[in-house]
Amino acid sequence: MTAREAALRALLAGGDAAGALDRVLTGAQLSERDRALATELAHGTLKRRRTLEWSVRACLNKPFAKLERSLQWSLLLGAYQILFLERVPAHSAVAESVSLARKFGHAGHAAVANAVLRRLARDKPLPPRPDPASRGRDYIEKADHIQNDAAALGLYASLPDWIAGALIERFGASRALAIAENLNRPPQRALRVDLTKWSSAQAAAALAEAGFEAGGGRLGIPECLVVRNVARGDRAFLRVCVADGRLAWQSEESQLAVHLLDPKPGETVLDVCAGRGVKTGAIAARLRGSGTIVALDDDAAKLESLAAAAQHFATPVTALRADVRVSYPAAAPRAADAVLVDAPCSGLGVIGRRADVRWRKRPQDPARFATVQRAVLARAAEHVRPGGRLLYVTCSFSPAEDEDVVAEFLRTDASWRPAALAAPAAAGIRATGSALLTEPGAEGGDGFYYAALEKRS
Repeated sequence: MTAREAALRALLAGGDAAGALDRVLTGAQLSERDRALATELAHGTLKRRRTLEWSVRACLNKPFAKLERSLQWSLLLGAYQILFLERVPAHSAVAESVSLARKFGHAGHAAVANAVLRRLARDKPLPPRPDPASRGRDYIEKADHIQNDAAALGLYASLPDWIAGALIERFGASRALAIAENLNRPPQRALRVDLTKWSSAQAAAALAEAGFEAGGGRLGIPECLVVRNVARGDRAFLRVCVADGRLAWQSEESQLAVHLLDPKPGETVLDVCAGRGVKTGAIAARLRGSGTIVALDDDAAKLESLAAAAQHFATPVTALRADVRVSYPAAAPRAADAVLVDAPCSGLGVIGRRADVRWRKRPQDPARFATVQRAVLARAAEHVRPGGRLLYVTCSFSPAEDEDVVAEFLRTDASWRPAALAAPAAAGIRATGSALLTEPGAEGGDGFYYAALEKRS
């Protein structure tokens, strides 16, 4: 199996792109370099699907929707290589795609692929890049203008119109264009070092010896290492370090949540919506074996994963299953020093990291999740001691899930007040009131919202 065939099989499998590709690669005997190429092809083609379909249609003499599914994806995969992968020669992309079209279809499919992709390689049709700077001084970003801008940005950057419009409303047209372009670039990969086991310098040196290029991130987090050549090092070494808890894959923005919460040795910390415990592990390392951690989630499978990982944590964790919108088990602390609320959300901030997310989300998702978030936040606040603190976090840039949820909570509970968070001196992060927002796609990172709250003494 070639890298291109692995990518095509993953695209045809549908559903979760990363999961489908993992299943395909498990049965394929590919080098690390080819595995990396398959990943780039599958994720890049899926991300760029809307733009690629527009380009293919410009070179096709029949409706794209009437083509068989295997031929559709063969054409999109070839178009991605021709239009967006400069290191792949066009003739190679055409030949390989024609071969795949024949293998997964028949000779007629191969003929269509050959004609369409040769024309595409010659003409290279692409939707025009929006130019917000060209608008006149009297232009006002009202609803009708945003709708027009969203359609142009969505087609150019391969986003649903409603997500493009949400970016424009949140960040303005010019910044939204830059963000949308960043979302289609490869995502950043970051590791968290357990500083109770070795230092960041020791970890970086060990990774360098194993062939990885790793260094500090842009947000000033002591335990964060950004890996810039994941596909080129000794992956077996990396898997061992992750398995024994010395390292954990965790995005820089996810690590920032625990950094801003700033858990200290001896404290009682409640991790609400803990999931598989990635942030829980970061809290455990910060407590350095002194303190109490209780992690809550309603997903039994995720809590099992958390319990397995917690065997390597520096601080023991009590994992409890609960519907955190309603009530907590009796074993949960009533007066925690610090609470992390990693609220369930629409995930709009991670559409650059997860190739399929942009196509699975719906315009009503932010409002739907906001209802859950309000309940989760209100219940978590009941378990903080006077003078304690709570950090509310989402991986979304939607105000409905961010400022609006926090503002309503503060209006209804006078025992709480906002606490200002200092923004790291880095590109792509901004203050929004006392809270912080990271731009999705900035330096390959994710879009997160962080709001710190203090309970009055």
